[in-house]
Amino acid sequence: MPFDLWTWYHGLYIASPLVLAYALFRLTSRADYAEKRRLGLWLSSAAMVVLVVRNVTILLTEGFHAQVVPLQVCHFANIVLWLAFYLRSDKLFALSFCLNLPAAFISLVFANALAAYPSFWMLLAQTYFWGHLLIVMIALWAVLAGMVTIDRRVFGQTVMLMAGLFVGAMVLNNVLKLIPTLSEANYFYTVRPEEGTPLEWFYTLGVSGELGFFEYNVLYWTLTAMLGVVVVVLFYGLYVWLTRHVDVTAREARRA
Repeated sequence: MPFDLWTWYHGLYIASPLVLAYALFRLTSRADYAEKRRLGLWLSSAAMVVLVVRNVTILLTEGFHAQVVPLQVCHFANIVLWLAFYLRSDKLFALSFCLNLPAAFISLVFANALAAYPSFWMLLAQTYFWGHLLIVMIALWAVLAGMVTIDRRVFGQTVMLMAGLFVGAMVLNNVLKLIPTLSEANYFYTVRPEEGTPLEWFYTLGVSGELGFFEYNVLYWTLTAMLGVVVVVLFYGLYVWLTRHVDVTAREARRA
């Protein structure tokens, strides 16, 4: 049985991480910062296990290629989340909430990759299902639980970090084209858009070209970057709104 898009259970899938994050927020409302941090580490570790299972499955069934390297924006998110809890890093928490969360949520809404599996119960389909759900749930819960502080300085640093990651991915993807097993690398979707997402429209508006081995589509890059900035600003605004409801005690304990 495949996963069908725009069905009642697809709607349930989209809503589930939001509901679970709020439920977890209520359940941990009396926990102190240390307890919440330990839970965050356990949850993000579980997300990392899902990613490892996915990548090992691909490695064993398809061999080594670009999908095995966890540098795609949603796969990279698992590492970012775990490090954010472990290092108590405002910058990494901001990156997970303002970039990784919306990217993962888009993958819930436009779940074409999930629908492409012949059966929803396949191991790779399950890792897609739980992997993206956990990223959204954990990142949102961390904000609601008062574990995240994003002021203007941190936000500015995070935007610069995102810009660096995007430009770095442009270069890396093109360099990896020279390695046969990694020639399909498309980290952060700088080479081509993910099928079924709004980025496909941006790609068709631009013109792809090559300069030596370097593939480019300037308009696609520009429009994608602009959309990224809009999304990040919107989620920063969402963070500001959510902080009216977070556990302030946990935030103060985190600073101690």
